[in-house]
Amino acid sequence: MAEGDERIRRFYFFRALTSFSLWIPFWTLWVYKNLDSLFLLTAVDTAFWATMVLVQVPAGLLGDKYGRKTVLFIGEALFAAGVLGFGFSTEFWEYFASNVIWAVGACFIVSGDTPFVYDTLLELDRGRDFTKVMGTANAVMFLMNAVACVIGGIIVSVTDRVELTLIIASLVGLTGSFTVAFLKEPKVPRQFMKSYRAQLGTGVKQVIKSRAIMILVFFQITLQLGTYVMAVFRSVYLKEDLQLDHFQIGLFFAAFAIVGGAVTLSASQIEARLKEKGSLIFMLVALVSSFAIVFLVRSPVAVMTQFLVYTVVGLQSPVINGYIHRLVDSSHRSTIIAIASMLFTLLVVVVELATGWIATAWGLEESLLVLACAVAPVGALLLFLWSKEVDKFARSDYDPAADGLTRKL
Repeated sequence: MAEGDERIRRFYFFRALTSFSLWIPFWTLWVYKNLDSLFLLTAVDTAFWATMVLVQVPAGLLGDKYGRKTVLFIGEALFAAGVLGFGFSTEFWEYFASNVIWAVGACFIVSGDTPFVYDTLLELDRGRDFTKVMGTANAVMFLMNAVACVIGGIIVSVTDRVELTLIIASLVGLTGSFTVAFLKEPKVPRQFMKSYRAQLGTGVKQVIKSRAIMILVFFQITLQLGTYVMAVFRSVYLKEDLQLDHFQIGLFFAAFAIVGGAVTLSASQIEARLKEKGSLIFMLVALVSSFAIVFLVRSPVAVMTQFLVYTVVGLQSPVINGYIHRLVDSSHRSTIIAIASMLFTLLVVVVELATGWIATAWGLEESLLVLACAVAPVGALLLFLWSKEVDKFARSDYDPAADGLTRKL
């Protein structure tokens, strides 16, 4: 077995063990059960994102300076601690505090995992395999999520204790964090600047200077806002609006995860067929269509829309992050991903609270229709601008350095 293949397999094992997320279908039901308000549910969740606003970029800077393994271990350990605290919470401020810890862990994970994979492939001279490898890693995550959702559904059905899914999953995740020791830190040139401010400033300048990166960052944010708000409401929607029981919710979440895994596993082939323009068009149309159907079809058959949402979830990370990673160098890869994540967190705090208020005042389906009406025109504008960038890349006389890029797509 080649050393490169073994290193990638170890990352798959790490991703598998840290993806046994029993809590995914049930954490919002646990909060909703105790607080009885969609607005308070979103308020609890915005604690997570507000924390990420403050921590995400420093975590990315630390990843670029001290290495990917360091931030991955810190992230997974804190993530597990936050989930454990969430499982023992019943009051608003208890949820709030646990979510802060959970968020700090997530910041370090986001800043370490995809840069770790890309830098490893770069060291192995396999940078073009990023979409395929990350697609496989995400498929492993979805598969483990699917297994965990079924088991979680059984646990809640038997015990009627939703919080057990959080407590058990946190202990498994804490064990998984120690598998970071089996990963090998990639050895690629990362000329980290002595000043955090200088490193951050250079990363921001690269985003601003490169129109292509800026468009990709904001398009990804647009998709993430839509898919995440749906994720927050999904379990409540299935239980309260579609009247599914806990076991059925677990089964459907498992099915969603399998679809997401299959899509992300095939992401490189789908992207190769749809190309740079078609991939992004497909994701936007699928997301907006799913929200419109939820509003128009008020029956259990509407659950099928969630498969469309999971298709978008499965595609957007390997495809869009793959484009971003190809365009920038290793010295600023984590920083740019962290900047993108910070921009998302700034917006999701506002969008989630607003959607939560609309859902409480008007209804859950109505809130998703409003969100679709916002996502569609913004996404369409970004697609128009991206189309122009792709055409520019195709010109034989195009110089990537003129736009602050390392290379073409």
